[in-house]
Amino acid sequence: MTDRFSDSGFNTGRRRVLRGTALLALGAAAGAMQCAFAQGYPSRAIRIIVPWGPGGLVDVGGRVVGDALQKAFDHPTAVENLPGAAGTLGAHQVAKATPDGHTLLMGTSSIAIDVAGGRALPFDPTRDLAPVALVADTHSVLIVPPASPIKSVADLIGAAKTKPGELSYGTPGIGSPAHLFSELFAQSAGVRMLHVPYGRAPVMNDLMGGRLDVMFATIPVALPQIRNGQVRPLAVTSARRFPLLPEVPVVSEAGVPGYQATQWLGVFVPAATPNEIVQRLHAEITKAINSPAVASALQQRGLDPRTGSPDEFKRVIAADIQKWAQVIRAGNIKLA
Repeated sequence: MTDRFSDSGFNTGRRRVLRGTALLALGAAAGAMQCAFAQGYPSRAIRIIVPWGPGGLVDVGGRVVGDALQKAFDHPTAVENLPGAAGTLGAHQVAKATPDGHTLLMGTSSIAIDVAGGRALPFDPTRDLAPVALVADTHSVLIVPPASPIKSVADLIGAAKTKPGELSYGTPGIGSPAHLFSELFAQSAGVRMLHVPYGRAPVMNDLMGGRLDVMFATIPVALPQIRNGQVRPLAVTSARRFPLLPEVPVVSEAGVPGYQATQWLGVFVPAATPNEIVQRLHAEITKAINSPAVASALQQRGLDPRTGSPDEFKRVIAADIQKWAQVIRAGNIKLA
Protein backbone atom coordinates (compact mmCIF):
# COMPACT_ATOMS: atom_id res chain seq x y z
CA MET A 1 0.00 0.00 0.00
CA THR A 2 1.31 3.46 -0.94
CA ASP A 3 1.70 5.88 1.93
CA ARG A 4 -0.45 8.93 1.17
CA PHE A 5 1.97 10.96 3.23
CA SER A 6 5.00 9.89 1.16
CA ASP A 7 7.86 12.30 0.54
CA SER A 8 6.81 12.95 -3.06
CA GLY A 9 3.23 13.72 -2.11
CA PHE A 10 4.31 15.90 0.77
CA ASN A 11 6.75 17.87 -1.41
CA THR A 12 4.13 18.39 -4.12
CA GLY A 13 1.66 19.73 -1.58
CA ARG A 14 4.32 21.93 -0.03
CA ARG A 15 5.17 23.44 -3.44
CA ARG A 16 1.49 24.21 -4.04
CA VAL A 17 1.20 25.95 -0.69
CA LEU A 18 4.34 27.97 -1.33
CA ARG A 19 3.15 28.91 -4.82
CA GLY A 20 -0.21 30.01 -3.46
CA THR A 21 1.47 32.00 -0.71
CA ALA A 22 3.71 33.71 -3.26
CA LEU A 23 0.74 34.65 -5.44
CA LEU A 24 -1.10 36.08 -2.44
CA ALA A 25 1.99 38.06 -1.50
CA LEU A 26 2.31 39.42 -5.03
CA GLY A 27 -1.37 40.37 -5.06
CA ALA A 28 -1.05 42.13 -1.73
CA ALA A 29 2.06 43.95 -2.92
CA ALA A 30 0.33 45.05 -6.10
CA GLY A 31 -2.65 46.27 -4.09
CA ALA A 32 -0.39 48.20 -1.75
CA MET A 33 1.39 49.80 -4.70
CA GLN A 34 -1.96 50.83 -6.21
CA CYS A 35 -3.07 52.37 -2.92
CA ALA A 36 0.21 54.27 -2.58
CA PHE A 37 -0.08 55.42 -6.20
CA ALA A 38 -3.66 56.58 -5.66
CA GLN A 39 -2.66 58.53 -2.55
CA GLY A 40 -0.23 60.56 -4.66
CA TYR A 41 -2.85 61.26 -7.31
CA PRO A 42 -2.93 63.55 -9.18
CA SER A 43 0.75 64.16 -9.72
CA ARG A 44 0.43 66.29 -12.86
CA ALA A 45 -2.23 68.13 -14.86
CA ILE A 46 -5.40 66.18 -15.66
CA ARG A 47 -6.46 66.17 -19.33
CA ILE A 48 -10.12 65.79 -20.27
CA ILE A 49 -10.47 64.87 -23.93
CA VAL A 50 -13.69 66.08 -25.56
CA PRO A 51 -13.95 64.21 -28.88
CA TRP A 52 -16.12 66.92 -30.46
CA GLY A 53 -15.65 70.60 -31.24
CA PRO A 54 -15.91 73.45 -28.72
CA GLY A 55 -19.25 74.92 -27.73
CA GLY A 56 -21.37 71.79 -28.06
CA LEU A 57 -23.10 69.65 -25.46
CA VAL A 58 -20.14 67.33 -24.93
CA ASP A 59 -17.86 70.33 -24.50
CA VAL A 60 -20.22 71.75 -21.86
CA GLY A 61 -20.07 68.45 -19.96
CA GLY A 62 -16.29 68.31 -20.22
CA ARG A 63 -15.86 71.80 -18.83
CA VAL A 64 -18.26 71.14 -15.95
CA VAL A 65 -16.21 68.08 -15.02
CA GLY A 66 -12.95 69.96 -15.50
CA ASP A 67 -14.01 72.75 -13.14
CA ALA A 68 -15.18 70.23 -10.55
CA LEU A 69 -11.93 68.25 -10.57
CA GLN A 70 -9.76 71.36 -10.51
CA LYS A 71 -11.56 72.58 -7.38
CA ALA A 72 -11.60 69.13 -5.75
CA PHE A 73 -7.92 68.35 -6.28
CA ASP A 74 -6.62 71.94 -6.33
CA HIS A 75 -4.66 70.82 -9.36
CA PRO A 76 -4.50 72.02 -13.01
CA THR A 77 -7.13 70.47 -15.28
CA ALA A 78 -7.23 71.09 -19.03
CA VAL A 79 -10.08 70.39 -21.44
CA GLU A 80 -8.88 69.49 -24.94
CA ASN A 81 -11.20 69.34 -27.93
CA LEU A 82 -10.14 66.59 -30.30
CA PRO A 83 -12.90 66.19 -32.89
CA GLY A 84 -12.80 63.71 -35.76
CA ALA A 85 -14.12 60.36 -36.96
CA ALA A 86 -17.52 60.86 -35.28
CA GLY A 87 -15.94 61.09 -31.83
CA THR A 88 -13.72 58.03 -32.13
CA LEU A 89 -10.47 59.92 -32.68
CA GLY A 90 -10.49 61.42 -29.18
CA ALA A 91 -11.78 58.21 -27.62
CA HIS A 92 -8.89 56.27 -29.17
CA GLN A 93 -6.39 58.75 -27.72
CA VAL A 94 -7.74 58.06 -24.23
CA ALA A 95 -7.95 54.29 -24.77
CA LYS A 96 -4.23 54.11 -25.52
CA ALA A 97 -3.15 56.67 -22.87
CA THR A 98 -1.18 55.72 -19.75
CA PRO A 99 -3.76 54.32 -17.28
CA ASP A 100 -2.89 56.57 -14.37
CA GLY A 101 -6.01 58.75 -14.13
CA HIS A 102 -4.45 61.80 -15.77
CA THR A 103 -6.22 61.36 -19.14
CA LEU A 104 -10.02 61.27 -19.13
CA LEU A 105 -12.64 61.03 -21.88
CA MET A 106 -15.96 62.84 -21.95
CA GLY A 107 -17.85 60.14 -23.84
CA THR A 108 -21.38 59.90 -25.23
CA SER A 109 -23.93 57.30 -26.29
CA SER A 110 -22.15 57.20 -29.65
CA ILE A 111 -19.72 54.75 -28.01
CA ALA A 112 -22.54 52.26 -27.41
CA ILE A 113 -23.91 52.84 -30.92
CA ASP A 114 -20.50 52.15 -32.47
CA VAL A 115 -20.30 48.84 -30.61
CA ALA A 116 -23.92 47.95 -31.41
CA GLY A 117 -23.39 48.56 -35.11
CA GLY A 118 -20.01 46.89 -35.33
CA ARG A 119 -18.29 50.03 -36.59
CA ALA A 120 -14.64 49.38 -37.50
CA LEU A 121 -12.55 51.03 -34.78
CA PRO A 122 -8.84 50.98 -33.92
CA PHE A 123 -9.75 50.00 -30.34
CA ASP A 124 -12.44 48.11 -28.43
CA PRO A 125 -14.49 50.56 -26.32
CA THR A 126 -15.84 47.86 -23.99
CA ARG A 127 -12.36 46.43 -23.36
CA ASP A 128 -10.08 49.48 -23.56
CA LEU A 129 -12.16 52.09 -21.69
CA ALA A 130 -13.43 51.97 -18.11
CA PRO A 131 -16.63 53.86 -17.14
CA VAL A 132 -16.14 56.29 -14.24
CA ALA A 133 -19.24 58.43 -13.82
CA LEU A 134 -22.41 59.50 -15.57
CA VAL A 135 -22.79 63.26 -15.91
CA ALA A 136 -26.02 64.06 -17.75
CA ASP A 137 -28.63 62.98 -20.25
CA THR A 138 -29.47 65.02 -23.29
CA HIS A 139 -32.92 64.49 -24.71
CA SER A 140 -34.16 65.23 -28.19
CA VAL A 141 -37.28 66.86 -29.53
CA LEU A 142 -39.27 65.95 -32.63
CA ILE A 143 -39.74 69.11 -34.69
CA VAL A 144 -41.36 70.18 -37.98
CA PRO A 145 -41.28 73.43 -40.01
CA PRO A 146 -43.59 76.17 -38.68
CA ALA A 147 -45.81 76.04 -41.79
CA SER A 148 -46.15 72.25 -41.72
CA PRO A 149 -49.71 70.87 -41.62
CA ILE A 150 -48.39 68.28 -39.13
CA LYS A 151 -49.46 69.46 -35.69
CA SER A 152 -48.97 66.31 -33.61
CA VAL A 153 -47.30 62.92 -33.47
CA ALA A 154 -50.59 61.38 -34.58
CA ASP A 155 -50.59 63.70 -37.62
CA LEU A 156 -47.03 62.65 -38.42
CA ILE A 157 -47.83 58.95 -38.22
CA GLY A 158 -50.91 59.46 -40.36
CA ALA A 159 -48.99 61.40 -43.01
CA ALA A 160 -46.19 58.83 -43.05
CA LYS A 161 -48.70 56.00 -43.54
CA THR A 162 -50.44 57.90 -46.31
CA LYS A 163 -47.14 58.50 -48.14
CA PRO A 164 -44.83 55.58 -47.24
CA GLY A 165 -41.16 56.48 -47.64
CA GLU A 166 -41.86 60.04 -48.80
CA LEU A 167 -41.69 62.15 -45.64
CA SER A 168 -38.05 63.22 -45.24
CA TYR A 169 -36.06 63.53 -42.05
CA GLY A 170 -32.53 64.91 -41.75
CA THR A 171 -29.68 63.78 -39.52
CA PRO A 172 -25.95 64.49 -39.15
CA GLY A 173 -25.20 61.09 -40.71
CA ILE A 174 -25.76 57.35 -40.88
CA GLY A 175 -25.56 55.78 -37.44
CA SER A 176 -25.79 59.09 -35.60
CA PRO A 177 -28.05 59.23 -32.53
CA ALA A 178 -30.55 61.34 -34.50
CA HIS A 179 -30.65 58.64 -37.19
CA LEU A 180 -31.28 55.85 -34.70
CA PHE A 181 -33.84 57.91 -32.76
CA SER A 182 -35.73 58.45 -36.04
CA GLU A 183 -35.41 54.81 -37.04
CA LEU A 184 -36.66 53.66 -33.63
CA PHE A 185 -39.64 55.99 -34.03
CA ALA A 186 -40.43 54.63 -37.49
CA GLN A 187 -40.10 51.02 -36.35
CA SER A 188 -42.21 51.61 -33.22
CA ALA A 189 -44.93 53.49 -35.13
CA GLY A 190 -44.94 51.09 -38.08
CA VAL A 191 -44.09 53.71 -40.71
CA ARG A 192 -41.41 54.35 -43.33
CA MET A 193 -39.71 57.72 -43.86
CA LEU A 194 -36.90 58.96 -46.09
CA HIS A 195 -33.54 59.42 -44.37
CA VAL A 196 -31.41 62.35 -45.60
CA PRO A 197 -27.90 62.22 -44.01
CA TYR A 198 -26.33 65.67 -44.07
CA GLY A 199 -22.83 65.15 -42.71
CA ARG A 200 -21.53 68.57 -41.71
CA ALA A 201 -24.18 70.56 -43.59
CA PRO A 202 -26.68 72.55 -41.47
CA VAL A 203 -29.73 70.31 -41.10
CA MET A 204 -31.74 72.84 -39.08
CA ASN A 205 -31.66 75.46 -41.85
CA ASP A 206 -33.30 73.09 -44.32
CA LEU A 207 -35.95 72.09 -41.80
CA MET A 208 -36.82 75.72 -41.04
CA GLY A 209 -36.96 76.40 -44.77
CA GLY A 210 -39.38 73.55 -45.37
CA ARG A 211 -36.95 71.46 -47.42
CA LEU A 212 -37.23 68.69 -44.82
CA ASP A 213 -40.45 67.40 -43.28
CA VAL A 214 -39.28 66.44 -39.80
CA MET A 215 -36.22 65.82 -37.63
CA PHE A 216 -35.09 64.79 -34.18
CA ALA A 217 -32.81 67.48 -32.71
CA THR A 218 -31.26 67.71 -29.27
CA ILE A 219 -33.22 70.06 -27.03
CA PRO A 220 -30.31 72.50 -26.50
CA VAL A 221 -29.87 72.82 -30.28
CA ALA A 222 -33.57 73.22 -31.05
CA LEU A 223 -34.58 75.38 -28.08
CA PRO A 224 -33.71 78.80 -29.62
CA GLN A 225 -35.63 77.98 -32.82
CA ILE A 226 -38.60 76.69 -30.82
CA ARG A 227 -38.72 79.86 -28.73
CA ASN A 228 -38.44 82.05 -31.84
CA GLY A 229 -41.24 80.18 -33.62
CA GLN A 230 -38.92 78.97 -36.38
CA VAL A 231 -39.83 75.31 -35.77
CA ARG A 232 -42.78 73.54 -34.14
CA PRO A 233 -42.12 70.92 -31.43
CA LEU A 234 -44.30 67.80 -31.47
CA ALA A 235 -42.84 65.71 -28.65
CA VAL A 236 -39.69 65.05 -26.61
CA THR A 237 -37.94 61.69 -26.49
CA SER A 238 -37.44 61.43 -22.73
CA ALA A 239 -39.47 59.37 -20.24
CA ARG A 240 -40.97 62.52 -18.70
CA ARG A 241 -41.64 66.06 -19.89
CA PHE A 242 -38.62 68.32 -19.98
CA PRO A 243 -38.67 71.32 -17.60
CA LEU A 244 -37.73 73.84 -20.32
CA LEU A 245 -40.55 72.56 -22.57
CA PRO A 246 -43.32 71.70 -20.09
CA GLU A 247 -46.11 72.08 -22.66
CA VAL A 248 -44.56 69.55 -25.07
CA PRO A 249 -45.62 65.91 -24.50
CA VAL A 250 -43.24 62.96 -24.55
CA VAL A 251 -43.40 60.67 -27.59
CA SER A 252 -44.74 57.76 -25.55
CA GLU A 253 -47.80 59.76 -24.41
CA ALA A 254 -48.29 61.40 -27.81
CA GLY A 255 -48.94 58.26 -29.81
CA VAL A 256 -46.02 55.80 -29.63
CA PRO A 257 -46.28 53.90 -26.31
CA GLY A 258 -42.99 52.75 -24.84
CA TYR A 259 -40.84 55.00 -27.02
CA GLN A 260 -37.82 56.49 -25.27
CA ALA A 261 -34.48 57.62 -26.69
CA THR A 262 -31.84 59.49 -24.73
CA GLN A 263 -28.15 60.27 -25.10
CA TRP A 264 -25.93 60.18 -22.04
CA LEU A 265 -22.69 61.97 -21.26
CA GLY A 266 -20.15 60.27 -19.05
CA VAL A 267 -16.50 60.10 -18.07
CA PHE A 268 -14.15 57.24 -19.01
CA VAL A 269 -10.51 56.40 -18.31
CA PRO A 270 -8.15 53.81 -19.84
CA ALA A 271 -9.22 50.32 -18.76
CA ALA A 272 -6.21 49.49 -16.56
CA THR A 273 -6.57 52.60 -14.38
CA PRO A 274 -6.34 51.61 -10.66
CA ASN A 275 -9.75 51.19 -9.06
CA GLU A 276 -8.83 53.57 -6.21
CA ILE A 277 -8.38 56.37 -8.74
CA VAL A 278 -11.58 55.47 -10.57
CA GLN A 279 -13.48 55.66 -7.29
CA ARG A 280 -11.93 59.01 -6.33
CA LEU A 281 -12.82 60.49 -9.71
CA HIS A 282 -16.33 59.09 -9.47
CA ALA A 283 -16.87 60.53 -6.00
CA GLU A 284 -15.73 64.05 -6.96
CA ILE A 285 -17.64 64.15 -10.24
CA THR A 286 -20.83 62.86 -8.63
CA LYS A 287 -20.56 65.35 -5.77
CA ALA A 288 -20.31 68.18 -8.29
CA ILE A 289 -23.25 66.98 -10.42
CA ASN A 290 -25.41 66.68 -7.29
CA SER A 291 -24.64 70.24 -6.19
CA PRO A 292 -27.50 72.69 -6.87
CA ALA A 293 -25.27 75.16 -8.74
CA VAL A 294 -23.88 72.63 -11.22
CA ALA A 295 -27.23 70.87 -11.66
CA SER A 296 -28.91 74.20 -12.43
CA ALA A 297 -26.17 75.17 -14.89
CA LEU A 298 -26.60 71.88 -16.76
CA GLN A 299 -30.39 72.22 -16.84
CA GLN A 300 -30.22 75.75 -18.23
CA ARG A 301 -28.15 74.36 -21.11
CA GLY A 302 -30.74 71.71 -21.82
CA LEU A 303 -28.93 68.88 -20.06
CA ASP A 304 -30.53 66.61 -17.47
CA PRO A 305 -28.07 65.89 -14.59
CA ARG A 306 -27.54 62.17 -14.02
CA THR A 307 -25.30 60.18 -11.71
CA GLY A 308 -24.47 56.53 -11.20
CA SER A 309 -21.68 54.27 -9.97
CA PRO A 310 -19.14 52.82 -12.41
CA ASP A 311 -21.03 49.51 -12.30
CA GLU A 312 -24.34 51.24 -12.97
CA PHE A 313 -22.72 53.10 -15.85
CA LYS A 314 -21.54 49.74 -17.29
CA ARG A 315 -25.11 48.46 -17.15
CA VAL A 316 -26.40 51.57 -18.92
CA ILE A 317 -23.87 51.03 -21.72
CA ALA A 318 -24.73 47.34 -22.02
CA ALA A 319 -28.46 48.12 -22.22
CA ASP A 320 -27.82 50.75 -24.91
CA ILE A 321 -25.71 48.34 -26.96
CA GLN A 322 -28.50 45.77 -26.88
CA LYS A 323 -31.21 48.34 -27.68
CA TRP A 324 -29.46 49.98 -30.62
CA ALA A 325 -28.21 46.68 -32.02
CA GLN A 326 -31.84 45.61 -32.42
CA VAL A 327 -32.74 48.89 -34.14
CA ILE A 328 -29.71 48.67 -36.45
CA ARG A 329 -30.51 45.07 -37.44
CA ALA A 330 -34.19 45.79 -38.01
CA GLY A 331 -33.36 48.86 -40.10
CA ASN A 332 -30.56 47.11 -42.03
CA ILE A 333 -28.29 50.05 -41.15
CA LYS A 334 -24.62 49.74 -42.10
CA LEU A 335 -22.11 51.69 -40.03
CA ALA A 336 -18.93 52.41 -41.99
